[in-house]
Amino acid sequence: MEIDFKTRVFDLLKAYPEIEEFLISLSPQYKKLKNPILRRTSGRMADLRHVAELGGMDPETLVNMLREQIGQPQLTEKPTEEKAETEKPAWAQKAPAFIINANELLNRGENPLEEVNKTIRKLGSDNFFLLQSDFTPSPLIKEIEKQGYMAVTVKAEKEGCFDTYIKKA
Repeated sequence: MEIDFKTRVFDLLKAYPEIEEFLISLSPQYKKLKNPILRRTSGRMADLRHVAELGGMDPETLVNMLREQIGQPQLTEKPTEEKAETEKPAWAQKAPAFIINANELLNRGENPLEEVNKTIRKLGSDNFFLLQSDFTPSPLIKEIEKQGYMAVTVKAEKEGCFDTYIKKA
């Protein structure tokens, strides 16, 4: 298996289990990979571009470090960037019906996607909820968009944090 920006964490660790400890050593955020539930759920959704963002690393650096560990040549291509919006959407100007902090859930070993799925079922057509995180939750957003919801991520006031507003489409 060739490692690139679209490689999923689950697939990476299945193909190269020996790389787990090296990956975990790169960022305190990656210690969450030890949680088998998160590994099976979020690990199947998160690609290395998103993993790099979560660990505060440059995606190209992370991918090339992992490639080096298993003897693959360096990549020279750059990953495509996903940009956060600069302003929250007009429909999110009032108070959210619910607020979920993804980092708190992850720190407790819980899966944010499970909590988001429970919460979106409680939403009416005229309200939304706020997901707070220190990363852009792109894999999670893709999953809920498949279910007919819309999400807009903006940079939060707190440095290095993001607010994702989610409502029925």
